[in-house]
Amino acid sequence: RDYPDYYVIIRQPIAMKTIRRNAKARRYTSVADFHRDWKLMFDNARTYNEEGSMVYDDACTLQRALEATLSEKTGDSFATAMGTQSPLPAAFSAALQQSASALPPAAAPKASTSPGAVFAGNGVASPTAPSAPTDNHYDAVPNGDESHGPGL
Repeated sequence: RDYPDYYVIIRQPIAMKTIRRNAKARRYTSVADFHRDWKLMFDNARTYNEEGSMVYDDACTLQRALEATLSEKTGDSFATAMGTQSPLPAAFSAALQQSASALPPAAAPKASTSPGAVFAGNGVASPTAPSAPTDNHYDAVPNGDESHGPGL
């Protein structure tokens, strides 16, 4: 695995691919269940990545967009608190930083599924994404499998 410490830190990993598959299979019995999985993914991204990093900030931006869209479409409030859900102890964080240099470089990013695809055909508008930078800064799921890297 590209990020061996990920599963030590993140107890309930989930990927957009999993959420999309669950939505297509109609496994969500409520909008709240659908929201819960997205929030878990955003919380995981903020827990694993440093505050102020692009992944951390993108998790906040995407969560706000999702919650605004769900609130608008349902009339219920889906706004929830944002921030690192389980901060790492300083000693553990320092050890992770030291071991990071020993890890091989991440695999080249692959094309990813747009978060808006989850909304397609379900009568819910896709959130408007900000224009993407010229380089793709998202970490892709390695080899298209269910491994969950530190990115969204």
